Amino acid sequence: MADARKAEGEGVKRVYPASFEKTWNASNSALDKLKLEIASENREKGYILAQRGITFGSYGENVAVFVKKQTEAETQVEVVSKKSMATNIFAPDWTEDVLNEIGIALKNQSK
Repeated sequence: MADARKAEGEGVKRVYPASFEKTWNASNSALDKLKLEIASENREKGYILAQRGITFGSYGENVAVFVKKQTEAETQVEVVSKKSMATNIFAPDWTEDVLNEIGIALKNQSK
């Protein structure tokens, strides 16, 4: 998990037209929907660390989600997806899935 946490600035970033609060909640919802287990989170520092354990095709993955307020109506999210083992060539990259699910969760919040 530490490698994902330390990789802030190296991930994929997307800005959402939503408040920090809504984006934070959508980020948690997205991780839950993708069945990534939240290992720790720090709302004040703006990060959520999640993981998926060993599966048939992977030794597990670590995901860090960094949520940063841009303005009252815009929030930036950065996602870093790391393999638990560097030699794990079958581990999926969760970046786009997480970012897309956050967008879906935000749309569902506004209904």
